[in-house]
Amino acid sequence: MASTLNVSRALKSPGEAFPFEADARIEEMEVLGDPVRFADIAVKGEFVGAGETVSVDAIVTATVHSRCARCLEAVSLPIAAELQAEFARQPDPDDPDQYAFEGYAVDLAEAVKDALVLQLPIRFLCKEDCKGLCPKCGVNLNTGSCTCRKGDDERNPFSVLRSIVENDEEV
Repeated sequence: MASTLNVSRALKSPGEAFPFEADARIEEMEVLGDPVRFADIAVKGEFVGAGETVSVDAIVTATVHSRCARCLEAVSLPIAAELQAEFARQPDPDDPDQYAFEGYAVDLAEAVKDALVLQLPIRFLCKEDCKGLCPKCGVNLNTGSCTCRKGDDERNPFSVLRSIVENDEEV
């Protein structure tokens, strides 16, 4: 399987739906400052031709790999997205949701990437109750405790903010 579809049948038979299964490869990327890598991408759906355009309606599944926003440990989770894309030989420049194709080959990779990125969580967590890292020494608080004294804020540049909140001052 590959991310390129041969759509010649659909263009010769407008309105007829053709089922397909495909996979895709997407390069590792950075999303909101975090590394994101998609693996085991599978696309299953159908495509329909109409004139010089091809519409694709499919479900995309993958495993996304990133890091926890609190403790920076590796995180992997399954993800699914609905893919509804239109491909045109002469894409409308005013329609950012239309993808270009040439000849009879439609490359799904960019549309698949867009669909998966839209389904990413706002932040990745290894578990809901992740304790994160100690802000002073950097130890992972999920795996053990640190020797930092609580309340030792003289070297913490944010201690002034804590006093504002604790004293209920208006900002």
